[in-house]
Amino acid sequence: MPHLRRSHPRSVLTVALLLGSTAIGRAQTPVGAHLPATLQPRNARFAVIGDYGVNTANAANVGLLVDAFTPDWVITVGDNNYSAGEQATIDVNIGQYYANWIHPYVGGYASVARRNRFFPSLGNHDWGTPGAAPYLAYFTLPGNERYYDFRKGAVHCFALDSDPHEPDGISASSTQALWLQSALAASNAPFKIVYFHHPPFSSAVHGSTWDLQWPFRAWGADAVLSGHDHDYERLIVDGFPYIVNGLGGNTMYTFRPLLVGGSEARFNTEFGAMLVDADDALCTFRFLDIAGTVIDECSIRATPLDEPDTLLLGAGSTWKYVDDGSNQGTAWRLPGFDDTAWASGPAQLGYGDGDETTVIQGGPAANHFVTSYFRRTFQVATPADFRVLRLELLRDDGAAVFLNGQEIVRDNLAANATYSTYATATSNTDENLWHPYDVSPAWLFAGANTLAVEVHQVSATSSDVSFDARLTGFLKGTELVARGSTWKVLDTGVDPGATWASAAFDDSLWTSGPAQLGYGEGDEQTVVSFGPNPLARPITTWFRRTFQAANPAAFAGLRLELLRDDGAVVWINGKEAYRSNLVRASNSATTAGYDLAAPDENAFATTLLDPRLLLPGANVIAVELHQFSAASDDLSFDLALLGL
Repeated sequence: MPHLRRSHPRSVLTVALLLGSTAIGRAQTPVGAHLPATLQPRNARFAVIGDYGVNTANAANVGLLVDAFTPDWVITVGDNNYSAGEQATIDVNIGQYYANWIHPYVGGYASVARRNRFFPSLGNHDWGTPGAAPYLAYFTLPGNERYYDFRKGAVHCFALDSDPHEPDGISASSTQALWLQSALAASNAPFKIVYFHHPPFSSAVHGSTWDLQWPFRAWGADAVLSGHDHDYERLIVDGFPYIVNGLGGNTMYTFRPLLVGGSEARFNTEFGAMLVDADDALCTFRFLDIAGTVIDECSIRATPLDEPDTLLLGAGSTWKYVDDGSNQGTAWRLPGFDDTAWASGPAQLGYGDGDETTVIQGGPAANHFVTSYFRRTFQVATPADFRVLRLELLRDDGAAVFLNGQEIVRDNLAANATYSTYATATSNTDENLWHPYDVSPAWLFAGANTLAVEVHQVSATSSDVSFDARLTGFLKGTELVARGSTWKVLDTGVDPGATWASAAFDDSLWTSGPAQLGYGEGDEQTVVSFGPNPLARPITTWFRRTFQAANPAAFAGLRLELLRDDGAVVWINGKEAYRSNLVRASNSATTAGYDLAAPDENAFATTLLDPRLLLPGANVIAVELHQFSAASDDLSFDLALLGL
């Protein structure tokens, strides 16, 4: 993982911030100091905290941040009472920070709550005491108190118990799941938010929880919130948002090198909480750190988003394969390789589980072959149509995947593995599950393409092999603003005034040039000025351009792809659309919260925006880019806007 730097009593931590890492270096800002009373028109506002139940200064700061949000209610995604859910610790871990939200309150701290506005969900540490008895006695909650629902304004919340101790089960066919399916179907709320502890998808230490990958979207949910991994991660999986929020005050976790497909934002270098605002048409999720810096934003419509995609290779496809334990070298990965002598058969391919469509050889029972090889050709008409590819892989135990000879995924297998190298770990718990990964479409050819996969056993006595794969191309949608577009730019450091982002503003005296715009790295198409003093560079640089949207009402969402170093605010037709790495109340002198470090200062942050910001015909998009400090030696900017 890349690193970030900050003036902070902790040691340097790794981070991925909106598909990038940051280097941190500013002093602590008072908690909530930059939060205005109202962030946007809404009829429902709530805070989300996770893995917060510890008696520490970090947990206290998160509590102060939640107070500064002035939410209508607070939900938790579990682990409310470390480390064993005991009666002796529950009030000091929860009540001292959140007594004013809990009713009836039975602890020893002062409380002014006249109604309950605190709605937790159970975590594995809450079950550390038999029956989660202290938790159930401390709170008065709807339903059976382990899983329940409530509605406030535009938002209907559904709390689940994702722990294996749950008496009513945690599988998709359990009593609890059937309750959720029925309750979602009965709700007419604009937004239905499901929350619980163990994440269905996560790229951090604990990883994805396969038992919790229920068909939430098909049942009618609009988002799933969870914790367990002590980090922040936003994933969009098949157009559906999953958010992991475990930075409530306990020790932070790191991210795995191999990210789960759909991971769009990651952060693990400061504690914080989520703020969610909703009206009848839009729900906006924000994660803020304890200094009030907006780390991530994402907006979803009440209308479900269906991302345009094309299935390039389906599950159960027919593959060529070699299963005799031979060493195929490296040429077999290339498109021109002659595989006419290879056997073929439809997936699932493998042996030992009884669910194979094609049974392949395994060799002697006490000395199974290490590696099996698979190849498949598929057609692509126009590779440039795709913004990303989603590879879903079923493998037991380890695998390396090559697209037209280029390695695109290596899962559970050493980087220097040969045909005789065993997988690094067994995959007993997930050997028949689909593992999603995002892949660049840059390696696609127009016409025939070759996907090649080598599957490795974990040991000579491993009893089974499983393999299948599917590949989906997610289309760009309607390209409203392309990467590399020409922008007007103001690089004098002089604030252009309050109306600079509006359509009526006169930018005729601004300079212009194609993106990437910036300085200091040598990869710029247009070099912008930073003045005569390299130690007193302008904090803010401004960018504007006009684009056309013939029928914005046809879009269920907008996808923003933003290259920014360091902080940014994006405006569409004079209205704020997105904020990254910057406090809410900012001006041209406000520095970014974190110093983005290579390689992430050249990575595109991706999020969803409100399509109602668009107008039929001409539109103006404006971006203010904020440096981390006046001595920052580089600046980078580019942007794409896609209608979905």
